[in-house]
Amino acid sequence: MIHGIGCGGDAWDRMRPGFEAAGWICEAPTLFPDQRTLDNPPATLSDLGFDDYVAAMAETARKIALDTGAKPAVIGHSMGGLIAQCLAERGLVSQAVFLTPAQPKDCSEVSFSVVYTFLNILLTRDRKRAYKVWRSGFRFGVLNRVRRRRHEAIYARARFDSGKVYGDLTDGIEVDEGLVTAPTLTIAASHDRATLARAVRKVGEKYARSPVPGDFFEYPDNAHWILDEPGTDSVVADIAEWLDQPIGAHT
Repeated sequence: MIHGIGCGGDAWDRMRPGFEAAGWICEAPTLFPDQRTLDNPPATLSDLGFDDYVAAMAETARKIALDTGAKPAVIGHSMGGLIAQCLAERGLVSQAVFLTPAQPKDCSEVSFSVVYTFLNILLTRDRKRAYKVWRSGFRFGVLNRVRRRRHEAIYARARFDSGKVYGDLTDGIEVDEGLVTAPTLTIAASHDRATLARAVRKVGEKYARSPVPGDFFEYPDNAHWILDEPGTDSVVADIAEWLDQPIGAHT
């Protein structure tokens, strides 16, 4: 379970019990927790790029495969969804779920809502700094389907990320869908203001062209924080059902 930008492994706390009840053993690591801190990040954080994030999760996937004798399934949210795409491209996972994912370069879409969500970062675009998405952008673009009384508690868990990573994502990450041979499921949320549904539909179309054509779901009542919104339990049940299909039975 790979979290998104500004988040830690605790982002999965609402979804994780449902997967465990369905029989899955879940690992939800936090990327570089000693550097991606809640406050006062070290100067070394800005040395990390998107490739470092991918390498860390690739190593985790390899370790799980070594320990269990089987490649893991992966689910990634937002930026974690793009990392999951990179792991699938490398052949490191048995199945992959891209949950309201950041898009690879050929699927990118930008709108006012995306710009406003990340405005404090876009105004400077300094790769040598560390950033946390500003409170107003987080509430507007990420938590727009979450009750307002919960916003402060969720934002209090937000972490800093590397300006270099934000720069890498802005430049665009290339993923070759022709190398993705594991079953994939791409999930869009119609009210998403941070990873637009129309962009995520492009991601679904991209992996529909893979050697194993990917599946696509869209949730009309959800937004970017689909991890913990009204209806999240139904999303978990749908993903768990999809994951439980025998390899080769996905359509």
